[in-house]
Amino acid sequence: MKTVIYSSPFVPAEWIAAHGLRPARIRPDPAAALPSTGPLTGVCPYARAFIGEVAAERGTDAAILTTTCDQMRRAAEWLTLGGGPPVFLLNVPATWQTPAAARLYRDELQRLGRFLVGLGGESPSREFLAETVAAHDARREALRRVLGSLGACFDLGDGEQTASRAADLRGGSPDPPRGTPVALVGGPLMRGDERVFDIIKQSGGCVVLDGTESGPRTLPAPIDRRRLRDDPLLELMDAYFGAIPDAFRRPDTALYQWLLHELAASAARGIIVWRYVWCDMWAASATRLREATGLPVLDLDVSGDESGLARTIGRIQAFMEVLK
Repeated sequence: MKTVIYSSPFVPAEWIAAHGLRPARIRPDPAAALPSTGPLTGVCPYARAFIGEVAAERGTDAAILTTTCDQMRRAAEWLTLGGGPPVFLLNVPATWQTPAAARLYRDELQRLGRFLVGLGGESPSREFLAETVAAHDARREALRRVLGSLGACFDLGDGEQTASRAADLRGGSPDPPRGTPVALVGGPLMRGDERVFDIIKQSGGCVVLDGTESGPRTLPAPIDRRRLRDDPLLELMDAYFGAIPDAFRRPDTALYQWLLHELAASAARGIIVWRYVWCDMWAASATRLREATGLPVLDLDVSGDESGLARTIGRIQAFMEVLK
């Protein structure tokens, strides 16, 4: 079975799986990042790492990138010219409250379907698509139940939601939360970036809300089984495009509504904004978060390499001291 990799939460895994291909949402390895020179000058660490993963062709038959991030859009252009596996750029409209934007996203999913058929997949029947969507939704629901029982200070880990992951979580017994409660909010995590949870813990803090792109914030909405029978593609579109809050969306009110609700429920006393350098969207959000929540905010810009680790640790330690 051919493997299609992606990293954006706006790429429906069910749509890939329904075409008979294996979806793999990855956290790129920073060790795979290509040098920030030549055509990649100014490209963020995350995008360079994703490019490196695709260019290495480690069991990858195709890659899907989205327009939700200018850096990843640029990565798609570079990969298209690089002679590696086929690349598909999914246009995800920034505006999301109009019928025209929803139709565009649906058209893009159908265009992606033709791309997947070109890779050797098969166009799914309505019934098979509904079955595939329902199966993925059941696994996500199992994960939601587990997350609800784990309490605070638990790192969800990678964004790929699977039944085996839920089973692993159910068998564990995380330590009770200790330390100053904080929220970690922002963009995606690369492989190994989960150590930020340990750094916060060692600095006297406790992550009570994971609002990163790799956390539960970007889970699609639960599926309505009645509507799924009527129009599975429309229900899939609503679960992803109509429900996931993010900084790139315009207006970005859904993100702040989600954050304000979750911050109140978690009793976080401060916010750490996780972003890679050159991420303008989350840099702008840091300022707005201070105004919208009234909480102390640490704008943590990370370089994605070991040379910046000491600076990251120092800034987190100083922020936790302020919150004490």
